[in-house]
Amino acid sequence: MGRRQAASKPSAAYLRLRALLAGALVLGVGSSVTLASWTDSDFAAGSFGASVFQTESNASKPYDVQGAWSANDISPGATLVFTASAMSPGTVVYAPFAIRTKAASVAGEVVLGTPAVTSSGTGNADLGAALRYRVIRSATCQASSFTGTPTFVVGSDGAKPFTQGQAAGVVNSLAAATATLPGAPTQFCFEVTLPAGANNALQGQTATAIWHFTSTSSS
Repeated sequence: MGRRQAASKPSAAYLRLRALLAGALVLGVGSSVTLASWTDSDFAAGSFGASVFQTESNASKPYDVQGAWSANDISPGATLVFTASAMSPGTVVYAPFAIRTKAASVAGEVVLGTPAVTSSGTGNADLGAALRYRVIRSATCQASSFTGTPTFVVGSDGAKPFTQGQAAGVVNSLAAATATLPGAPTQFCFEVTLPAGANNALQGQTATAIWHFTSTSSS
């Protein structure tokens, strides 16, 4: 009889477990309460602007840095000053051309393309097809400019027909300008030849070549 009453009485261990569980429930309820917090903010703003890339050119002969600089961005552009109105077989003529960046412009590079050619005659009488040319980068533009080791743009291995433009691998840099002054000019010299032994049918014929310089900014 006494043993059955002892078995029905809660043990001390059981009572301690109940107390711990009750405490845990109280803590759980307390942790769900949201407390107020301080807040603050920071902002960042950026301003942006595009660079400027513009070029101008000069065909004065002899070359003159104080000469007439113009945009020349519409064909036919500047007129190269060749003494070439009455070429005979073996005649060689020269003309300078310079390009620079305009004030406030970034640096760049310019490529000389294949010229667009029109001739008064065809076949053996096609003067544009008969002419040959070379181009170098040079501060002077005369026969002596092509002696030694000039920097060739066209024709390092010999004069080319007007169906060819700048040689592969050539880089013509354009210097950056300052905020108020243009960049240092990149100067070119054209040499055009009517080869010895030119066909008699070319007598009295005319031709016009328009070279296109394409400039690209470097940034």
